[in-house]
This record gives sequence, C-alpha cells and structure tokens, in this order.
Amino acid sequence: YEPGSIFKPVTLAAGLDAGKITPGATYVDTGEEKIDQFTIRNSDKKAHGRQTMTEVLEKSLNTGTIFVERLLGKATFRAYVEKFGFGERTGIRLATEVKGDAAGLRRAGEIFAATISFGQGMAATPLQMAMAYVPLGNGGLRYKPRIAEAILRPDGQKEAVPAEPLGPVVSAQTSRLISAMLVNVVENGHGKRAAVPGYYVAGKTGTAQIPNPNGQGYLADATIGSFVGYAPADDPRFVILVKIDRPKTVQYAESSAAPVFGELAKFLVSYLQVAPERPVE
Repeated sequence: YEPGSIFKPVTLAAGLDAGKITPGATYVDTGEEKIDQFTIRNSDKKAHGRQTMTEVLEKSLNTGTIFVERLLGKATFRAYVEKFGFGERTGIRLATEVKGDAAGLRRAGEIFAATISFGQGMAATPLQMAMAYVPLGNGGLRYKPRIAEAILRPDGQKEAVPAEPLGPVVSAQTSRLISAMLVNVVENGHGKRAAVPGYYVAGKTGTAQIPNPNGQGYLADATIGSFVGYAPADDPRFVILVKIDRPKTVQYAESSAAPVFGELAKFLVSYLQVAPERPVE
C-alpha cells in the first residue's frame, strides 16, 4: 500500500544523516508546492510559516519533506530509500512476500521524488515499514527479520535462528536525533494518543490516500490509517505497526491507528517488565 506520512521519518533521517538538516533547521511553509502541472498541499490545507524540521514531523507537513528531498537531490534520496530496504524483499521466510515499488525514484521529473518523500506514489509492505523503523531506533543498523528465534526439533534439539544484520543505514547520531524528533511527535504532535504513561514513545502517524483502481488519482472517500513506533525510545524493546484500512468513523490515523498502538505498547512494556522512565501523571 502507499504508506503516506509514516514514511516521512525516513526522509528526514536521510537529511540528518547526509548533513543537510538539523532538528532545529527551518524553512518557510507556504502551504503548497507547485511542481510541473501539480500542486501539492499539506493535509490540513494550511500554511504554517517558518517551521523547524522537528515541527515538520509534529505537524506532518508535506512541504517540509519536499524541502528535505530537494536538499538531498534525487540520487542521494534514492540511495537512502534503497538502503532502508524499500523496493526489495526483506528476506523473511514467507513465500508470499512482495518487494513493493519505489521505481518512481528512477523516473524523470521532480514530482515522483517529491511525493515519495511523504510516502505517496510508492508502495511498501507493512513489514518493510516496520523494519525501516528498526535502524531509526537501534543506532542505525538494518536487520533481516525472523519469524522465530529458534526451532525446536521433535528429538528435543534446539536450532537457534540468529539475528542477521544487513549493515548500517544511518549513523548512531542520526538514530538518536530522529528518535528524539519522533518522541516530540507523540508528546506534542499528531501521535499523542499513542503515548504510554511513564515512558517515552517514538512514532509517527500516517493517513494515506488509496489509488483509484479504475484510473489515475486517488479515491475521494477512502484512506488507510497507520502508526509506526517503538518504545522505550532510548532503548527500544519492540517496533509496532498498526494499519487500519478504510476507517469508517474517523478520518485521520491519530484517531484510529495511534490509540491501538498505545494499547499494545502499554501491554508490552508491562509484559516485558520494562521499568518506567518517568513519573506517571
């Protein structure tokens, strides 16, 4: 599916890692970008004026990720997207896995990279998106996902399935910075309902349009809401992706996927006996 704004942290992590931005770097949000014959607007249809890169994630500003993609240039942006694993299978042992589609970054024209910077005009699997958040939270390393930690044989033998690192995607410093920015999304931005009392949670909402199966453009009355995040933010024990297709009673993921994430994360920190990081108000 087209993941939408949950992809934005990938774009900003690339900008941080390449030295093109800092969390406090600013740009002027005019509310829209005109590219060729297209006009791209923020989801709230507003112009916010001067904004920091942290606020780009907090307010989920499409114009902000386009700004970062332009600083990177299409070739560098594409290299980072591919390093994160988009456009290829993760290698999990499931025969039905597909590779998604990031081929727009190889097409001529500015519009394709611009829309991919905020997660539209591309396709990813939920597993790809969840695995892309792993290096954001773990110090920058990408891993091949496993179905199980070990296999127990009928004769009692236990065969370990070791974690398989696939190399660094971003630096440890970038991982720390983007994690702090994603904590701000949950503390101050659209991810408030994903919060877990007593813990710092890092994550991002995404409300994606659904392509029209019968022609160009997108369906007018349907969306997919997602939330991806990890906790505790400074030493994550898990990554969770929640994806809700065509929610009926709410429009944005902050009211659909984010609360589900919050419930799951609250259960997991208790189940895993993770000590609280701060007082519970």
